[in-house]
Amino acid sequence: MSNDLVVSNPGAAGAGSATGEGLTGGAARVGFASLPANPTRKAEIEQIMRTDFARYESDGLDQEYRALLQGEIEAVNPDAGTPTAPMPADASRIFLCSSQEGQKLVYEWERMGGFRTVLASVQKDVGEIVREAGNNLRQRHFMQRFTQEVPAAVEVALMDEFASGTPWAQPASQAEVDLFASKPAGKIMVQHWGPEAAERVGILRKRAARLVDSLTDEEEADLWAWFEDLDTHVITKIYRKMAGG
Repeated sequence: MSNDLVVSNPGAAGAGSATGEGLTGGAARVGFASLPANPTRKAEIEQIMRTDFARYESDGLDQEYRALLQGEIEAVNPDAGTPTAPMPADASRIFLCSSQEGQKLVYEWERMGGFRTVLASVQKDVGEIVREAGNNLRQRHFMQRFTQEVPAAVEVALMDEFASGTPWAQPASQAEVDLFASKPAGKIMVQHWGPEAAERVGILRKRAARLVDSLTDEEEADLWAWFEDLDTHVITKIYRKMAGG
């Protein structure tokens, strides 16, 4: 899922090189149960808690508040807690609905089988990728980098792609497989897939093209710059998830 998988990737020409991806991340902002420490937001929620407790509960602010408190604990002790513990669905919904892209995603997931069900599946897949980064500290660093370097619109697109599932795709040509295998992670996966490599690379190419279809050139460039700076073992985990094996 980098510029060796996308037929046209104008934004990535100068994005850099190296290794991987992670979405899910997908879902660093809306997928997991801790949030970066934010004293200003914490004070805002505490004011609502004191003056309008009904709103505090109905708007999911109680869940956001707990996530902020967890973030404070983890800032002091990075090994505390579980970085990939899922954020409650109601809190994730609130975060997503703060943007038009997120509102559309919530609507589509409701139609696909229910927001909670689809979110849980995406959180599971993204959590497995994040855990590939290593210990708790490395996992938090992975998610923090994603949040800092990747626009929210890209995160929404990644979440949508994870939810969409593995599509049928035309097998890649030998030239496309060879190009994919020219990178360390691609070489590992081609060896792992063996005779299924053309089919798997074809799926990855289709999913990469589908992913960037809704992004601007700038958003696409940010995505690939982040993706290509990941560790090889994280990239291979993403490839296995996205290609279905």
